[in-house]
Formats: sequence, structure tokens, C-alpha cells
Amino acid sequence: MAAGGVARAASSETPSQPGDVPHAAHRSKSKAAKADKAAPGTPVLAPDRIEALRLALVGPDDTAAIDAAASLGASGAQAAAEPLCEVLAAGAAPARLQAVLDALGKLGAAHLLRADQTTLDALELYSGHRSPDVRRRAIKALGTVNDPRATPVLLERLGDAASDVRAAAAEALAGRHEVKATGRMFALLAMGDAGVAGPLAGLATPDMVPRIAELNGTIEDGIIADALGEYAKRSDVPDKLRIDVLRTIGGLSGAGATTALVDYIASVPAKDDRASKKEAQKLLDQRGASQ
Repeated sequence: MAAGGVARAASSETPSQPGDVPHAAHRSKSKAAKADKAAPGTPVLAPDRIEALRLALVGPDDTAAIDAAASLGASGAQAAAEPLCEVLAAGAAPARLQAVLDALGKLGAAHLLRADQTTLDALELYSGHRSPDVRRRAIKALGTVNDPRATPVLLERLGDAASDVRAAAAEALAGRHEVKATGRMFALLAMGDAGVAGPLAGLATPDMVPRIAELNGTIEDGIIADALGEYAKRSDVPDKLRIDVLRTIGGLSGAGATTALVDYIASVPAKDDRASKKEAQKLLDQRGASQ
């Protein structure tokens, strides 16, 4: 792919810059009590505890608000998401927003974040916030929502101006096994975007491996080694193909290639005597002898 074409593919999506978020409609304590009808075995927050944390979230003390968000995120209770989403709807200073989004991300990782339209809309809005730290956290939380409506937003953020936001979007898409993202991720990799190396490796098909290897000389060897090394660790890759991938890594220069080989060996159980593990060790020994 020509460099200009790759650049156009990766830069066609730039981050939106919304202003402050809309005002919230306040929810009642009784709604919070009704919301926590969790599945058996799921922790439950008492209504008075939820209300106390809700008040702390919107109170004047930033430290107390951030602590309240952390408590809600760590609670493992489904009802914890509601007061957090209310903060997103009302708007807050970046520090509070980051704490709230981190908490929602924890709830989402525990499969406790509902895929309702209000939650999706709020996370989509903050994925375009002016602060890259807020955007990144919104993307991470959105990536945990098990709903196809989240996918277009994640794909859009692959074109974000901030590399860590692009990386978060790539990780979220890889975690959701969104193979439609591989083309955009490869375009970013071809531009030297290190943050997509691991996620692309998780989605890449065998025919993409030679294309990644052919980037040698156009981007940093360490980025190629990272992508190929992560690909070799996949459990669905035949060991014969792993050997070919590891030999390609062995032919790269720099510490990144050495690290990729070491990491691969470390990823294989000690009792697993697979041929690719032996090959990686041989390649490491060769690199050590040549230095």
C-alpha cells in the first residue's frame, strides 16, 4: 500500500470536539433501589449506601467524589452504574470524569454495565471529549459494553489524533473480535503506530503475517517484532507457522526482536516442549553469540 494511501486511510477520521455535555435529569433514591435487582450471587449495594455515594459524586469535595467513584466501580453491584452515568449526563471536571469512566470500565469488565441507549450515548459523547485522557477512558468503558452499537464508535476512534486513544480503541476492537477493524489497524501499523501492534496481532489472519513482515525497513523493527511476537503467542496458530514467524523476528535487528523472542519463550508453559519454543531459544542463542 502506498504511504499516501495509508496516511489518508488513517487520518480520515479525526476526533470530534464536543462542548460540555448536556444537563442531567436527576434520578430518585427509589429508582436506585429498584435498579439493583442483580442476578443471584452478584453483590448488592444498599439503597442508602448508593445514595451516600451519589451525593459524594456530585458534592464539592473532589477527593471524596473520586473515592466514591472508585467505591462504586469496585462494588461489583449492577446498580452502581446508575449514579456514575448521572455524572456523565450532568458533566463534571476532567478529574471526576476520569474517575467515573474508570469505574464504569471496571463494572463493564465484570459484565455489569447495561447496554441501554442512555449509557451508550453518554460513552459515545465522551469518546469525543476535548481531553484525550477522558476519550481514552470512555473508549475503554465502551469497549466492555456487549452491544454492536458500540462498534462504529470504536472504529471511528481508530482515527483519533491521540495515539493512546487509538490504542485503546484497537484493544477494545480486538477484545470484541471485530475483524472488520484489521484493515484500519494495518494502515496504522504501516505508519509506525506501535499502539495497534498487539491488537492487530490478535485479529490478523495468516495471510496478513507476510504483509506485516514486509514492513521491515519502513517502520521500526521493534513494532514489527511486537506484532509478530504477539501473533506467535496465539493458541490458534499452528506451531509450524509459529516457527516461521519466530524466524522472521530473529532476522530483525534491535532489542525489540530479542524481547519478543524472550516473551514468547516465557509464554509457553515450562513442561511444553513444542518445537517453536526450541526454535525461539536457538534464535536467542544465535543473537547472543553475534553480539
